[in-house]
Amino acid sequence: MSTGATDVPRGPLRARGVEKASRWEAPQAPRAEKRARRRAFLGRAFFVLAVAGSLTSVVWRQTEGVARQRELTRIQNEISIAEAERVEWANRIQALQTRARITRVARERLGLHVARDDEVVLLPIPAGAMEERP
Repeated sequence: MSTGATDVPRGPLRARGVEKASRWEAPQAPRAEKRARRRAFLGRAFFVLAVAGSLTSVVWRQTEGVARQRELTRIQNEISIAEAERVEWANRIQALQTRARITRVARERLGLHVARDDEVVLLPIPAGAMEERP
């Protein structure tokens, strides 16, 4: 199937002593090797970037976790302090509301005393007033 006498067989059938016909007919092995090396380099570069990204994300996540733990501890301490203050105020209110303290303060500051039986006056409430109340 040759068209002329100067045709050079291509591929594995070519003779060893025959020169290349043109640069477009050159074997593709060097280009394939370059492509394989480039792919291998890109694969390694992608792997390195993936590992670096993973390590960076782990460090970032750990840093955020430590910061949030500190904040949580600070807030828990504030809650504990606020709860202790609330209990202290509740105890103080309870102590201030005792009958013994109220009678003592009324006697000392206002000059009052506990009423005797003859000082107590009970007023009758009309029956109509009771029905109007909800």
